[in-house]
Amino acid sequence: MEVWPYALTVSEPSCDAAQPNCKGGNMSDTRNSHQKMSRRSFLHAMALGAGGAALAACVVPEGAMPAAEEAAAPPQENLPIIYWSMFGLQEAAQAQNQVERFNEQTGENAIFMSIGWGNVTQKAQVAIQGGNPPDMVSLWSQAYTWGPRGLLLPLEDYAERDGFDGEGWSKPAWEALWSDGHLWGTGHTLNVFALHSNDTLMEEGGFSADSPPETFADLDVMAEALTTFDDDGNITRLGFLPWLRSGSLWHWGWANGAQFYDEDTDTITAGSEEALLYTLEWFKSYADKYDIEKIDRYVSGFGNRSSLTEDPWYVDLIVLQIDGSWKRSWIPRYAPDLDYSVFKSPYGPGYNEPTSLVEIGAMFNVPNGAKNPEGGWQLAHFMAGKQQQIEFGNLVGDVPPLNEAARDPEFLNSLPFNELYVELTESTGGRAWPRIPVLEQYKTEIRRLQDEVIHGQIDPQQGLDDMTAKLQQELNDFRQQVG
Repeated sequence: MEVWPYALTVSEPSCDAAQPNCKGGNMSDTRNSHQKMSRRSFLHAMALGAGGAALAACVVPEGAMPAAEEAAAPPQENLPIIYWSMFGLQEAAQAQNQVERFNEQTGENAIFMSIGWGNVTQKAQVAIQGGNPPDMVSLWSQAYTWGPRGLLLPLEDYAERDGFDGEGWSKPAWEALWSDGHLWGTGHTLNVFALHSNDTLMEEGGFSADSPPETFADLDVMAEALTTFDDDGNITRLGFLPWLRSGSLWHWGWANGAQFYDEDTDTITAGSEEALLYTLEWFKSYADKYDIEKIDRYVSGFGNRSSLTEDPWYVDLIVLQIDGSWKRSWIPRYAPDLDYSVFKSPYGPGYNEPTSLVEIGAMFNVPNGAKNPEGGWQLAHFMAGKQQQIEFGNLVGDVPPLNEAARDPEFLNSLPFNELYVELTESTGGRAWPRIPVLEQYKTEIRRLQDEVIHGQIDPQQGLDDMTAKLQQELNDFRQQVG
């Protein structure tokens, strides 16, 4: 294998449809590092266009990651706590209020800085590599790559010392904070996904919100009855498409019992899962039945609309779609007259209960090299507290990961369908992302695969096999580099 000493610079943000998150950044290392990357890995990182891929080539030099006892050392006296946040607008105002409360209660000097959704990961990468990071930063699942690469401090020793042990947290929420045996952050909200219906259109099609679909087959019947065409056979309204909005092979694969990854064997399992093959073929059946060219032409008219008054679901262009728990906080602003319902996601023949992705809406991490890591941990711990969870949940519509907060009347009674979302986080059907360092690549490959399948460009099983082999090699390379 040809090995390249890497001097890598990547800055190509990409966005995940189910998570309003842009990733990218500039990372480099020197020829003196003992860590190397293959030519194949280098070219893949350059081509992939995802922050996770760039970080797969970036390692903090050996010895730079502090030992656990060093990480828990007391801070230097009077140092501020610098917090770089992803939040903007109302969320930034709420975060600022919570930081001020932290300062009042502790006597610390935490300084809140809103970096923005699309910039925080890139700026944090540069700051960590440059040796001048903040003391706490808001990230997403990048932690699964950043942590093992030495860019974040493991927090389990702090957590054990201060009694932060996951007691009372929903299982998928607590699991989502860990990878490779380390706690990489805390969190205060969960993005949870469910089926949203336009009830007015449902009733016009002969269905009732009192009898929601329970299975893939139910969705097929509804989709056919609710999809309309003009005299030329062009789509004028979509009843349902599995890959629209926050629907994806991830969501529906889990709803059919797929696993995607085996943690015990550290194996990508997509190519060997009949449940996932069935789900991908189900996607293709919609593309064939409604004509993918007509679907593409219709959907292209949606543009980038998602939260404004022209959202296709708000204006009667889609009847049923998968969407996130945050949607309910937008509806009063953008579609106050919408008559809607939220249902637990239907399941496929390979499964027998509703399921949902349950992901941390914002993780609070402490970068390696932080000048005040103790302060960063204390703020991260505070932000995961019950009252902070409730306040943010009420603001954005997402579910507190702490069961006591989620079940508190102050949250539970704040928005419609909160009970349903809380039940999803508590059930055995709740799913966290695979906690692997190639997760961002996996997301990219899933989007590519489902697009190629529905457009008839690749056989579903062949596509799953090819994707699995590619990702397993990426994962093996990562493990070999990092150990």
